[in-house]
Order: sequence, then structure tokens, then C-alpha cells
Amino acid sequence: MSAAGFTQFAPLQIAGMESLIELGQSLMEQAQKMTRLQFDAGLESAREAMAATQAFFEVKDAEGLAQWQAAYLQPNLERASDSARQQYGVLVETRSILADALKQSATEASRQVQENIDRLVVGAPEGFEPLFNAIRTGLNAQLAAMESITKAGEQITEIAASNGLLPEVAPKAPVKTRAPAKRKAV
Repeated sequence: MSAAGFTQFAPLQIAGMESLIELGQSLMEQAQKMTRLQFDAGLESAREAMAATQAFFEVKDAEGLAQWQAAYLQPNLERASDSARQQYGVLVETRSILADALKQSATEASRQVQENIDRLVVGAPEGFEPLFNAIRTGLNAQLAAMESITKAGEQITEIAASNGLLPEVAPKAPVKTRAPAKRKAV
């Protein structure tokens, strides 16, 4: 293949790199959210543990122990549960970001393969049409399977949210499918 043949793929490589960089930035934001949640929860937990320990040493009787449990033990358990829900929410967001990126990548790759098959069909000898149709059918089945997996993941997220396992969050804007990047020819 001549050098001119390879240059026709340069825009695809650049668009792929841009998508990869965008995905990396999104994942970094998710990692920052998770780190912040864990840091804040750890700091608050340490503060509460110090206060609870000090208060525990001041307990003199059973009534004081009951008051200590009500004042320190139950709120700490609720705070830990809330922190776990928030972290789970970040993980669900991250799964969604990765699923969207994978779906977009597979869709784009399938589109490119379909275009290449269409070009090959034009110059192919007679009798190869069933082979090309089988390849197309396989690609469509792959996309349908990916769509089913994505829907199943969304249903699991909805079930978790309806059972109170996720923190209350604002509704997410629908994900826009990006058009392939257009580059100037040099």
C-alpha cells in the first residue's frame, strides 16, 4: 500500500485519539469524585471517632451508654451508609461513561467496516454477495447485543435507584452521539 493510502486513515486516527483523550478526562473526573468522597468520609469518620471515644470514656452507667449509642453509633452508621451510596453512584456514572464510549466506538467501527464492505462489493467477483451479507449480519448482531447489554445495565441502575441504593442526583442529560471529527486536508 502506498503512503497515500495510509494518509486516508489519518483523520480516523486523530478522531480516535480525541475520543480517547475525552474518555480519559471523563474517567479522571470520576476518579477525582471518588477520591474526594473517600477523603471527606475518612476525615469526618476520624473526627467522629475521636469525639465518640472521648464521650465513651465519660460514660458511667447503662443510661449513659444508651445515650452514647444514640448520639454517636447510629449517626456514624448512617453516615457510612450514605457515603457508600454516594460512592456507588460515582461507580454507576463511571460505568455509564465507559458503556457510552464502548458503544460509540463499536458503532463507529461497524460503520467503517460497513463502508469498506460496500466498497469491496462493487469490485468483488460475482458470488461473493452471501459472504458480505453474512459479515453485515454479524456486525448488526454485535450492535444489537451491545444495545441489549447497555439496556440491562440501565435497568439495573434504575432498580438500584428505586430501592434507595443510589444517592438522589439530578437527571442526566442524554448523551449526544458525536459526529466523526472533520480535519482539513494538508
